[in-house]
Amino acid sequence: MIERLRGILVQKTPLLAVIECGGVGYGVNVSARTGEMLPSENTEVSLLTHLIVREDSLTLYGFSDVQEKELFLNMIEVNGIGPKMAQRILSSVSPNDFLSLIATENSAGLSKIKGIGKKTSEMLVLALKDKALSISATAGGNSSLALPLAEQEAVLALHTLGVKDPGARKAVEKAAETLGRSADSGKLIAEALRHL
Repeated sequence: MIERLRGILVQKTPLLAVIECGGVGYGVNVSARTGEMLPSENTEVSLLTHLIVREDSLTLYGFSDVQEKELFLNMIEVNGIGPKMAQRILSSVSPNDFLSLIATENSAGLSKIKGIGKKTSEMLVLALKDKALSISATAGGNSSLALPLAEQEAVLALHTLGVKDPGARKAVEKAAETLGRSADSGKLIAEALRHL
């Protein structure tokens, strides 16, 4: 199994990195989040990886950190979630926000992620809710699991509008300070947009 690659990043696109190691160029599928974190081409890069072996293909998936990899591995064990769907989820929402939605059993919030319907979101909650805290602890824990539900939904809504972390999270936190912690997600989103 190929667990990690370190080499020269010879090519990158939003969802693919080509890393040359010992004269061989490995194509590594990455989430949009990891793709944004890649250094410029022709510089050294290191990615955690997971190899998916199929009858007709060998496909490498790459991750910027342990938490993202653990989440990917747990997602692909869920019935109906393949590697491409897991990669799409990780491209749509940060691992911390995804884990927050799972930990609070927010299947309605999950179904707002492109490609996830109501049934799939309920399956994800059921399959991953017991693992959410341990996956979060893999990265040393994170305070996002403590975010109120309305704030989680507002951050997710900003992500769907193209606002990336940490900007989305900070804007929602400022909005919550302005409006109060009891504000609903609609008011939080409107206020957060003023803080961007």
